[in-house]
Amino acid sequence: MDYNKFLEIVNETRIKRPIWFGLESEPKGNDSQIEKVEIALSLSLPDEYKSFVKEFGGGYFAFTNIFSVNDLGDWYIVNLNSQIGLIDTHSFLAVSDIETGDYYGFKFGKGVCGSRVMFYDHEINEVEETKYENLFEYILAVGLNPR
Repeated sequence: MDYNKFLEIVNETRIKRPIWFGLESEPKGNDSQIEKVEIALSLSLPDEYKSFVKEFGGGYFAFTNIFSVNDLGDWYIVNLNSQIGLIDTHSFLAVSDIETGDYYGFKFGKGVCGSRVMFYDHEINEVEETKYENLFEYILAVGLNPR
């Protein structure tokens, strides 16, 4: 899914269901903050993630949450991943906490995160592939789907 189509769907959903977007979120990110995060993590982040945080910030987003690049916020991706501890053990960068001990995020190799959204399952201590080719697909399927 491309960025423009993603924005179109999000904007339509905001108009139809504004209450879904009523929870507090963190401020929009900027290129300087993204660069600081990439340096701190020694990783290149996927373009979809960068676009998302520049447009929407982080924190709660409808029925999901996305970690932010705001180093003063509760959802700061560097601090949360330090606490989660999957970067070194699983080459996995968490970007969304489903609050069960499981996370959605990105696998990486040679300092570059892949775009495909992966799932860390704490019960089997493994990272599994999902059907979400990028962050936009994950957010639309999980974040904008009340189940």
